[in-house]
Amino acid sequence: MLRTVQQVASGFNRRAIDAVAHTNLALGTAPSPSGWREPAQQNPGRVFLSVEATHISVVYLRETFELLAKTDPRLPATFYRMLCQAVSQWILCYDESAAQSYYEYRMEDYEDAKASGEAEEGLEKPQTVEEAKGPWLERRFKPWPVQHFPAVISSIRKGSKARTILEATVSVWALSRKRKNLRPDWKDWEQSFPNGSYTIPFTILAFHEQDIVCQAFESDEQDWLNGGEDPIPAFLRIIDPSSLDSIRSAFEDLRHFLSMTEAFGELLALLPGADLLEVEN
Repeated sequence: MLRTVQQVASGFNRRAIDAVAHTNLALGTAPSPSGWREPAQQNPGRVFLSVEATHISVVYLRETFELLAKTDPRLPATFYRMLCQAVSQWILCYDESAAQSYYEYRMEDYEDAKASGEAEEGLEKPQTVEEAKGPWLERRFKPWPVQHFPAVISSIRKGSKARTILEATVSVWALSRKRKNLRPDWKDWEQSFPNGSYTIPFTILAFHEQDIVCQAFESDEQDWLNGGEDPIPAFLRIIDPSSLDSIRSAFEDLRHFLSMTEAFGELLALLPGADLLEVEN
């Protein structure tokens, strides 16, 4: 199985994958690359194939929205919806949905401080997700329907930056639909990670530097560090080594996951405002 992992991984563009995240890939009877268990706690009848991130990408999308809007004001919303749909099943991203609870928490603090009159002079109201997104994702700019994608893209000048970005986004979107991501059963998750409470994402989908999404991630990362627990891998398969179907399915999933990550990395290389961050765990 280890030779198969090495063979599967060797066929991909490592530079493109590294643009998404630097990762630890592990195969063994311990459930995660960063975790460990005493041999007595490990079950030789169960093998874990897992991937977790050590360096993750952050993408500030405002510049891409501005670029696409010069061609068509509906393209930023189309691109953003397609991007979120493409990565949602296979590549764990930290995005606006994760920032909502942080915003509510900040607003409570802001309202309490405002009501008490404390530090009112330097009091700053937290940024909303809508403010972070900017004008191009307002409701009036509805995304183009899927059936219109080919016509919309073909209407854009060949070789232009906007068309290249959209073509790469469609490629990731189409690839994501070729295989369904069937994660392990929740009972297996609970048994494997009885104290697990967080997973390090591969990518932060933010809008600009230090926006509400970035602030929320920094707050969560601090909580993870203070918690002292090992992260749950973002990609995990639990293999029954006596079952050929279980082994085959796990490696097919790994191959598809790496294909998705490679295609996503090629897309990120086209976007302005992409960077790589080191994360602690």
